[in-house]
Amino acid sequence: MAVPLAASLLLAACGGDAQPGASSSSTSTSSPTTTAPPTVSPTTDPNIPVAARAHTPAGAEAFVRYFYSQLNIAWSKPQSGLISVLSAPTCKSCAALETTAIDLVKNGQHYDGPPVTVLSVDNLGDASPGHPEVLVRFTQERRNVIDGSGNVVLTDQRKQGKFVATLSWSSRGWSILTVKSLA
Repeated sequence: MAVPLAASLLLAACGGDAQPGASSSSTSTSSPTTTAPPTVSPTTDPNIPVAARAHTPAGAEAFVRYFYSQLNIAWSKPQSGLISVLSAPTCKSCAALETTAIDLVKNGQHYDGPPVTVLSVDNLGDASPGHPEVLVRFTQERRNVIDGSGNVVLTDQRKQGKFVATLSWSSRGWSILTVKSLA
């Protein structure tokens, strides 16, 4: 069964960013050759808008808007893999959002419309150097989760909410590190 949007969106703080490590080993017995070192290259969403690729406060805001547009697609189509590619592997709230998308796909269910309407996105400055915080005010829309037979299996009620997303910049662009619900 799908996790209600309120439960997923309003999960308290996620964990911090983990620095992925790469390891390699060489067992070659022939003469040494020059090869490129292995890289850890997380998949990057090629559809991220240009504005959301900018390493600026406005770019961070645009990225957060894009993140939640992808959530809407992930849950209403449904489609997995859209949220995890935009967030740090240690972001617990992000993982919960992705798990809901996976469960919707697995169970043949979908939301009957976009579950989240972002009302405003405002930069709050850096939580720590290089990690901007963005305040998001949103409406959780009244939406039904529909199964493959057209039956309603869950209804999320309409309510207002706000949270702070902390981001990180890397060579692949922005990533959501944490999402904290605000009362």
